[in-house]
Amino acid sequence: MQFSLLKSYTVHNWRDLSPISGLLAMGNFDGVHLGHRSLIQEAKKQGEVTILTYSPHPAIALGRVKSSFLLTTDTEKQSLLNSLSVKNIIFINFNLEVSNMLPDTFAKEVIKERLNPDRVIIGYDHHFGKGRKGTPDYLQSLGESLGFEVIVYPEVRVNGEAVKSTVIRELIHEGEMEVVPKLLGCTYSISGTVSKGHGLGEELGYPTANIKLDTEYKLLPPNGVYSSIVRIKQGDFPAMLYIGSSPTHGIEERKIELHLIDFTGDLYEQRIECDVYSFIRKVKCFSSKELLKESIKRNKEEVMKTLKEVYK
Repeated sequence: MQFSLLKSYTVHNWRDLSPISGLLAMGNFDGVHLGHRSLIQEAKKQGEVTILTYSPHPAIALGRVKSSFLLTTDTEKQSLLNSLSVKNIIFINFNLEVSNMLPDTFAKEVIKERLNPDRVIIGYDHHFGKGRKGTPDYLQSLGESLGFEVIVYPEVRVNGEAVKSTVIRELIHEGEMEVVPKLLGCTYSISGTVSKGHGLGEELGYPTANIKLDTEYKLLPPNGVYSSIVRIKQGDFPAMLYIGSSPTHGIEERKIELHLIDFTGDLYEQRIECDVYSFIRKVKCFSSKELLKESIKRNKEEVMKTLKEVYK
């Protein structure tokens, strides 16, 4: 995944939106997967494209999920959408007022009166309005009466599998990190800010950067060691990613740690991003720190083997 190290997006109240030119692409766009990319590329063939998406994600705002849900944080989503060369990206505040809007009201007051696009494009499974009652067919009929065309983009499939955020989330839950890019269109990434840790990795000769996520809702793969490539302002580095507790040290807290290979320096409070490639091993309690250190050495060798085709 390619995205900026900077956190730079604005969440707008729907009342503050102003008219756009060209086509409006509307949706959650969680993951900015191959289906989303295909929809946006099709939209760009017809002119300039403005993205309308929601913050927080409606499923979070409505309390349908508690944690470990988002494929992309708002920062990641903004950067990925920017990489597709769209004209503008609008995050609308999905607050109680918006969640209670009837489909007719949303279409009239938000889409028509505030944004006034020439055309709107949505995915075949996109719903909007209170209770998700606004279907693609219904938006098309509303568009006819309000004066804007609605394009419904069909399902995208890869090797017979529907490209959907729900499918990709399930693959990540199952730890199928080498399968995920086939639907996502890029390697799954985790980003955040480097925070103070316990210094356990440094004691073992493998200093780590502890990652504080931007949101608790970011979906993580199962606990374990993974090969990854890290991006920081100093450049790109191969890395061992560790997700989980520290049973050998008696620490139950789940953490995200990165050991950057061939890097020395202080990363505290820096933005950091890592692409997750291959699963190496599960979390294990070792009977001694020496055995843990030997395992980390083997893990490092395995990480470099798995990355030989992507990090040169």
